[in-house]
Amino acid sequence: MKYLKLAVFSIASLFLLITCIGLLFPSQVTVIRSASFNQPVDSVYAMLHDIQNWKLWLFDSTHPVKLLTSNSSGPGASVEIGSSKITITHDSAFYIESTWQGGRSNDQVCGWQLSRDKNTPGTLVRWHYTQHLDWYPWERVGAVLNEKILGPSMDSSF
Repeated sequence: MKYLKLAVFSIASLFLLITCIGLLFPSQVTVIRSASFNQPVDSVYAMLHDIQNWKLWLFDSTHPVKLLTSNSSGPGASVEIGSSKITITHDSAFYIESTWQGGRSNDQVCGWQLSRDKNTPGTLVRWHYTQHLDWYPWERVGAVLNEKILGPSMDSSF
C-alpha cells in the first residue's frame, strides 16, 4: 500500500509539473514562410484564390480534392482533402485566408499575403499557419514540433 501511494503521488506530481511547464509555452503557434515568384501578382493570386488549383502546388497533392460547395473560390468555398476540411474565410486581391479543420486537432488558420517584390519584377508571397492550442501539456510541448513538421512541407510547396 505504501508503494502504491508513492506511485500515485509521483505520477500526479509529474503530471502537475509537466502541466505547469506546458503553460509557460505560448497558446498560439505560427509558422511563416515566404517566397518570390517571377510572375505578376494576378497570376499568383489566380493559383491561390481558387481551391481547385491547389492540387498543382500544394505539398501533399496525393489526396483527392473533394469540392464541398458549388463555388471553388472566394469566401465560403470549401473542400475536403484527406481528413481535413478547408474553407476560405477571406479573399481580397492581396490576402487570402482559410481555416483548416482536422479530425483530432484544433483548427488552423492559413493565410497568404501577396505583394510586389522590390528586388524582382515578380510577386512576394508570405504564407503562414497559425494554430491555437488548449492548455493540455502534450499540445503545448508538441507544438514546438510544428516548425519541424510544417516548415519543410511548406518549403517544398513553393
